[in-house]
Amino acid sequence: MKFRRFAALILFVVIVVHSAFSLTQQFSAPEEPKRAEPVNLGEQAPDFTLEDIKGAAVTLSSARGKMPTVLVFFRGYWCPFCARQLAELRSLLKPNEQVRLLAVSVDDHEKSKQLADKIAADGQGPVTYSLLSDPDHKVIDAYGLHDPAYEGKTFDGIPHPAVYVIDRNGRVTWVKVESDYKVRPSNEDIRAALASLH
Repeated sequence: MKFRRFAALILFVVIVVHSAFSLTQQFSAPEEPKRAEPVNLGEQAPDFTLEDIKGAAVTLSSARGKMPTVLVFFRGYWCPFCARQLAELRSLLKPNEQVRLLAVSVDDHEKSKQLADKIAADGQGPVTYSLLSDPDHKVIDAYGLHDPAYEGKTFDGIPHPAVYVIDRNGRVTWVKVESDYKVRPSNEDIRAALASLH
């Protein structure tokens, strides 16, 4: 008799645990699907909060109503074309210009800091803009920039190189997404896009 009660109790516990697990599975939020196409002209730039090399949180929409943003996506610390682009971006903005410059990659804080130090070692000045870490490539995916050529490989999650100019209202006014990772827009191209905001 005791054995039957014990067996019934065990069966009851198993059923309750299984039901609770099923409900959790049913009501848990689904994974955000990767965006198939890059964010384009006229669209609202997806908001995000990422950390810079010091671990400070940077939110895209914090510039809303204040200043435009130049948002750069690059492949990683190991890419020489990215290092060259980031080095050139040091001279993109004029002194005290009210424009924010952000650069996003899957690199962690330490790798981003190493890259900034490497760029500064050329004697042309430090990196004065924010290098942001997107290690789970959620922001990269939200912008539709995920490069499928690297899926399942060491650099899974890296983006196609891209530059967005985002106005004070958070709208994309200029975008350049490169299918050839060796090609990047010039500072002159980006400056022309910024000039068109005035």
